[in-house]
Amino acid sequence: MKTTKNKFLIILFLLYSTFAFCQDQTYYLEGTLGKSKIFMKIQIFKYDDRTNVNTVYFYQNSLKDIQLEGKLDSNNFTLYFKPNDVVTEKFYLKKSANNNFDGFWYDAKEKQLPVHLTPINFANYKSNLKLQSQEDKLNFVKFKFLEFKKTKTTTYNNKEFVWYAEKHCDSEFFRLGGNFSEKNKNVVNPVLDEIHIQKTLIQLNCSSRFQYSEGKGIETTATINFLNNNLLGFETMDSWDCGGAHPDFGSSGFLVDLNNGKEYEIDDILAFDKSVTGDKKDNFTAFSKYRNDFFAPKLLELITSIEHFKKPATDDDCDYTNVEFWNFVSWSFTEKGITFTPYFLRYNRACEEPFLVPFEKLTKYKNPKFLYNLK
Repeated sequence: MKTTKNKFLIILFLLYSTFAFCQDQTYYLEGTLGKSKIFMKIQIFKYDDRTNVNTVYFYQNSLKDIQLEGKLDSNNFTLYFKPNDVVTEKFYLKKSANNNFDGFWYDAKEKQLPVHLTPINFANYKSNLKLQSQEDKLNFVKFKFLEFKKTKTTTYNNKEFVWYAEKHCDSEFFRLGGNFSEKNKNVVNPVLDEIHIQKTLIQLNCSSRFQYSEGKGIETTATINFLNNNLLGFETMDSWDCGGAHPDFGSSGFLVDLNNGKEYEIDDILAFDKSVTGDKKDNFTAFSKYRNDFFAPKLLELITSIEHFKKPATDDDCDYTNVEFWNFVSWSFTEKGITFTPYFLRYNRACEEPFLVPFEKLTKYKNPKFLYNLK
């Protein structure tokens, strides 16, 4: 289910956009800090008589974000990294008329290195990378320097899967291996590439003003749960702590057509009413109405027939009988059926666990447009 993925991206976006101000100007820069190649984004936000500077930069050899606080006085920028109220590094930069930035960087011991930055020519970083947000333009740069290396080979249902890890972080994911058909690999591996790339970039972007990022603020595991001649099902589990007040976690289910690379959402697979629509982007009203009126009640009825949920005695216990928790579930397509995980508010997040509904209970609700049998 992409709901958790969307929630994950929204949380990250909020972490990187903590100022509720009108954005006045953004500079995307590249250049040198001493002998090291760096890239930087400086955002200026103005609200009433206040000006705030939000800055992130990374070294080419690490690609991991470092977030800076900042001040602006005319064209003079003071940027600093201040974990636990102790400044451990700072930049003094002056912007010239051509949007070049020059100045110096200092560490905690006042070691000084020259800094020279110029506007990034993004024509040098062209790619087919899909941005999650237009403010993520530095991901075009990071994408150019990603390096994936083979780490291991595993098998599932006698089929080979090759796993790769990215050089700059802990991001590991799989591709279809040698005993899949060339057609399968040609249409599915680009889908798997895209998933791996996006998860890698999210991990590299996970940073905090309170500590240096080691690319470990997000941990992702991938598990293959289903495979036949037509479909590949797998699940990712993400846990993240990017410096906000509340670390979080979530799972995402994927079902990919081996014949054409199509990714199926749960509404492509199941239809509890003819009003079913997976178009939450352009028709959210109809999408939400279907989920509220048909999807959640029927799903809860099915799972209750298996799990025999009862209303809990106190509000502190997990209330699986509340239909609202089943509107926007996470799901995973497995060999025995589909698992569904309800969505709880943060203080009850520990209640989120998967519940299996066997295929035989779901067959009558198969979406007529879904080409394959549920089994």
